[in-house]
Parts: sequence; structure tokens; C-alpha cells
Amino acid sequence: MKRFLTLFSVLWAALGSAQTTVSFEKIFFETHSREQKYNIQGASITGGKLFQLHDGNKPIVVYDMKNGAFITEIAVEPTKTWHNNTASFSDIYYEKGDKYPLLYVSQENIKEHKAVVYRIKEDRGSMTAEIVQTIIFPEPIEMGLYYPNLALDLDAGFLYLTGFSWASWNKPERGNAVQLLRFRLPSPKEGPVVKMWTKDILERYCFDFKVATQGAAVRGGKLYQVFGGPGNSCIVCTDLATGTEVFRSELNGIPGEPEGLGFHNDRIIVTCNDGEVYRSDLVVK
Repeated sequence: MKRFLTLFSVLWAALGSAQTTVSFEKIFFETHSREQKYNIQGASITGGKLFQLHDGNKPIVVYDMKNGAFITEIAVEPTKTWHNNTASFSDIYYEKGDKYPLLYVSQENIKEHKAVVYRIKEDRGSMTAEIVQTIIFPEPIEMGLYYPNLALDLDAGFLYLTGFSWASWNKPERGNAVQLLRFRLPSPKEGPVVKMWTKDILERYCFDFKVATQGAAVRGGKLYQVFGGPGNSCIVCTDLATGTEVFRSELNGIPGEPEGLGFHNDRIIVTCNDGEVYRSDLVVK
């Protein structure tokens, strides 16, 4: 039976977290994003392709994971307030015959506390992205969570938000901490706009403060998330069944600022703001 926690009931789960070492090697450089001066943010991988998103909702850029080659860019509506901090492909197809599953993107924006769901279509090598659903989360002050970042647990059918306890992402004082909230994952059939309420929060976990929430993704019931910037970054693995930290590691081998996180061939892939793409030595199932 699932536990339903109120906004005032939190589990402090950082105690006992294991320190480990995860190393990364650079596998290619995102030349197109950098040449176009796009501010690199969240990323996700499907079908052997890396879909890189950008601040201000600049075009989505697609790369071949096999050789790092630029494939194409997908035009989307520029929106200054959309940060696109995290991106997660689902296993849900909007229509039978679609080549790509739906892509969920969150903004890490207090005023636009929502996620947009893209349907990616491809015709003769040309790709388009259409927003088919917008998921609006409760007001940050109602959730007790600011700068929401999204990750999908497809095995369990949940949507997770991570963020901070109060409206500052770079200050640890006054009890500012990382929050992790569990919601159900809405179906695309629920319509173009789905409003979530505080009563829809199924679980809440709380962790010690870390500077700058970055990319996040779920694999095998565990949340993998990168934090921080150049010289002050780490990756944290959290067991979603218990809300406990499995391990944390410095981002060994990554000198830049981590942004996107995904998986390819059972390895963690991290994209950085300088356009470099890294692969972990850790095998994840």
C-alpha cells in the first residue's frame, strides 16, 4: 500500500548515503549547438539519437550517438522563459505508427511551473515537434518546491519533480534542501492541458542541500541526477522505492557544467554546457 505524505511530512533520507566513484569519458562534441550559440540545457536519448534542448526554447538539435554526428535541428517556438532544464523520453506513443515516443520537458521556472509534452514526427529525414499536452504543477509555494525539474519512472508510471525548499537554488542556509515529489504520470488521453494539485502528491522525500539542480533521469527504479557547475559538480543516485540515496560521486572526468542526463547502451550519458558529451564507466540496468 502506497504511503501518502502531506506537505508537512518529509523523510530526511540523505543519512547513510554511500560515497562512490563514477568516472566519465568524453565521447563527442556537440559542434552544431555551440556554433549556433545555443545555451545547452536538458537532453534525452531514444533510438540511438541524442535530442539536445536549449534555454529560451531554441531549436532542438539531434545527434547520432554512434558517431556524434549532427543529424538535424527541429524548429520550436522560441520562448524566453522556457529554460528546458530537464528532458525525458517516455515509452508512450501518441499514435500508432509514430517513430518516437513522447518527449517531456520541464522549465525549472517558478512562474511557469509546468512541463510540455512534445510529439516528434519524422518525414523523409525532416523532423517536427508538436506540443500535445501541457502539465501544470501546483504553485511552488503550495508544493514547498521551487525550480521544479521533471523525471519519468516509466516502469511504475510515476512523474517525479525535484527542486528546492525555498526560492533560491544557490543558498544552503535557512534549511534550503533538495525536495523530491512523486506524482502520477498523466495520460495523453486526458487532454491538451492537465492541472496537478497538491492532493496529487503521492510521496515526498527531502535531501541535504546541493547547488544547482541539473539533468535527471530514471532507470530501474532509481533516479540519477547531476548537480552543480564547473569544479563543483556531482551525480546522485536515489532509490525511488525508499527515498534513500544509494550513492553520490563527484563528476570525475567532467570539467564543465553538467546539464543533460540520459542513458545509452546501459551507460549514463551527461551533456555539458560547453557542448561536450560524456559516458560513464558505470553500467546501469
